[in-house]
Amino acid sequence: MIVLYTFGYNKMNGAKRSDDMIKTLVFDLYGTLFDINSVQGKCEKLFPGNGEKIAKAWRHKLIEYTHVRQLVDQYKPFSKVIKDALEYVLDRNEFDYSLKDIHECMEAYDRLTVFPEVSQTLNEMTRVDKVIFSNGNREMIEKVLAHSNIENSFKYILSLEEFAMYKPNSNAYMLLEEKVECEKNEVLFVSSNKWDIVGAQKFGFQTAWINRNFSEFEYIEVEPDYEFQSIYGVKDLL
Repeated sequence: MIVLYTFGYNKMNGAKRSDDMIKTLVFDLYGTLFDINSVQGKCEKLFPGNGEKIAKAWRHKLIEYTHVRQLVDQYKPFSKVIKDALEYVLDRNEFDYSLKDIHECMEAYDRLTVFPEVSQTLNEMTRVDKVIFSNGNREMIEKVLAHSNIENSFKYILSLEEFAMYKPNSNAYMLLEEKVECEKNEVLFVSSNKWDIVGAQKFGFQTAWINRNFSEFEYIEVEPDYEFQSIYGVKDLL
């Protein structure tokens, strides 16, 4: 059952509130706390008139590469997969680029824009532990958190680089369960990525889908427990 929050309007669809059950909030990083589209500015500067096109294709290819690599058990550090995806997009569209251009685009991932409600909302979530759970390299994660001054908001960071796998591999969520100090039903898994929500939901975590783009959750036989426009709505479950 879904609870939907949009533009401050709360729609309760008969969902049972978790209230005191939630002890740990697990946050995905990219697209959930940080705006992936903010790399568009750097892409536009380097490739005028094509920033949006490159940024969208880059993100799409990145997700495709991680999923395919997981399926065939060919792990590669996330930062290198990001680079591979970018180079493919630039080559496929016949853009002229230098190693310096690639480096500048990659640096943009360390300076992603945090979504506007994130800092304040995290500061107000004092009753629960907060955890980062990401495909990203630990170094990348630490840099982007520090850039937005929210690194102290989290009890710990779990980077799947340590285990050479990517979400939504079910083993990834098993590793998360071993790390958190509570039961499955006491974890609320928060992500803007549908495939991530599906993985967490099928594993048995409570899930909150951050639907920033007002899209539909079309996965068959799986739906999030809660749906919000931003992470601000999660506060009402605590």
